[in-house]
Amino acid sequence: MARADSLIFFLTGFAQLIIASEIETALVAAILQGTGSGMLALGVYFLIFVARNHKEFSDRYSKSERTVLIRDPQTGDLKRVDDTPVVSKALMYGGPTALTFLAALFWLAN
Repeated sequence: MARADSLIFFLTGFAQLIIASEIETALVAAILQGTGSGMLALGVYFLIFVARNHKEFSDRYSKSERTVLIRDPQTGDLKRVDDTPVVSKALMYGGPTALTFLAALFWLAN
């Protein structure tokens, strides 16, 4: 989910930049441009950080509310298995990705 979280930073950054381009007050526009650019930088940082350290997080991070404990029949060990449907996972990542892409296009066109 951390990669989807970085997409939320991108969305808020582009939203602030779009609002700053439409606002007429120079001071408020400058503040929104600065914070929007900072949000974009945070999104890039978290995306790169998670991609670089993915192996360290994948074994330690689990959302317990979406996992089911299943006992392995051969070894008898308990394993956490994510039973979230594939469609739900696709929407969880596809939705923010599509919105971020559209926001970036709108900001560039503006």
